Amino acid sequence: MKRLLSNRKRIYIAILILFIVGQLTGTLVIRQLFLNYKLKDNYPQAVTLAQRIAVNEDDVTYPQGMIVKAYQLDGQTLATAAANRVPKLFLLDEEQFRQQLTAYIPDVIQQQPFAIIRNIGGLPSDSVVVAAPVVRDGQTIGVIFLLQPIAEFQAVLNGFYLVFTATLLLGTFVIGYFLSAYVKEVRRLDKLRSDYVANISHELNSPIASIRALTETLADGMVQQEEKRRNYYSIILTECGRLQRLIGDVLELSRMQNNPHSPERQRIDMVACMQFVQERYAFLAEDLDIDFQLTKAALQLPDAYGNRDKLLQLLNILLDNAMKFVGEEGVIQLDAVVEARQIVIMITDNGEGIASQDLPYIFERFYKSDQSHPGNGSGLGLSIASEIADSLGEKISVTSRPGEGSTFRFTIKRAVDK
Repeated sequence: MKRLLSNRKRIYIAILILFIVGQLTGTLVIRQLFLNYKLKDNYPQAVTLAQRIAVNEDDVTYPQGMIVKAYQLDGQTLATAAANRVPKLFLLDEEQFRQQLTAYIPDVIQQQPFAIIRNIGGLPSDSVVVAAPVVRDGQTIGVIFLLQPIAEFQAVLNGFYLVFTATLLLGTFVIGYFLSAYVKEVRRLDKLRSDYVANISHELNSPIASIRALTETLADGMVQQEEKRRNYYSIILTECGRLQRLIGDVLELSRMQNNPHSPERQRIDMVACMQFVQERYAFLAEDLDIDFQLTKAALQLPDAYGNRDKLLQLLNILLDNAMKFVGEEGVIQLDAVVEARQIVIMITDNGEGIASQDLPYIFERFYKSDQSHPGNGSGLGLSIASEIADSLGEKISVTSRPGEGSTFRFTIKRAVDK
């Protein structure tokens, strides 16, 4: 669990790093795309102006909204009327402006075409700076700079920051939600595993302790009366049977969970299956003074498609469970409803019922809704029933009201007539 929480922190740190790297990368990509677009648009104009300045043509058409500056290689202003133009919209510190631009002269000469995005001369926004060398008689005499302030570039960046941040926050929220759910599930499973070990230890220890105590008493010769000695032997046999059933249930549940393959399926004669159940439980119910009923619908079911052994095992678990919680003169009814594609089998009893807070956990391992009767089974029967239903691709559920009894339902697919 500590490792999981540590990993959780690492995930959030990774998200923060992703945010920083993503924002920087996105900014650089947008900047480069924007620069390439402006370079393609403005560089031909810079080349044309450089050519005209080289032949001292003062009659030059200036690009609208741009600042035009030309400098000699030594940084001095190129002396021609066409070489310098600043729209009235911009007030420049000429010396600062010149120093910043002339610093790029070596780069312009070596790198063609040349374009950068910078804040030059204290202009109100970043500018695209496109430059071209001025060549006269085969010699470079200076460089011309075209500057276009680009307030829209900052608007594009702000839009990117907004969308990127919103997307990342949403992603972080979603990741955090599922991570929290994962942590809760891990904690639940960890508690379930801990409870499983504690419960199975308790369930195993109880009959073993009883067998040991009774055996030691008999071994010490402390029981002289034959009738009492037989009673002790009977209790020992009962506890051995209880222990054997518990171990069998644990092994069965473990086998089903470790081998989740679907059992072999075939056509099932449901009439014969229900008659078999009726014959088996009628005698047992009579012995326990329980009214066991099979409805007409249950005895006239169409054929089903599934695994007969698993179906009988499921019925046995649910009927045995019902018999544990109905008293004398209790009633257990086995009913069924035939639907278009499936059969719904219902086992209803008028026993103690199950509290609403217990219903969500009734199919969990070792869970006992009736804590006042700890000897009523191992708490694994309904878990096995749930695993059987899952292995067959069927559904199992329960409805109940305290004091009124319970109804367990499970489905089984109908056989398709050829």
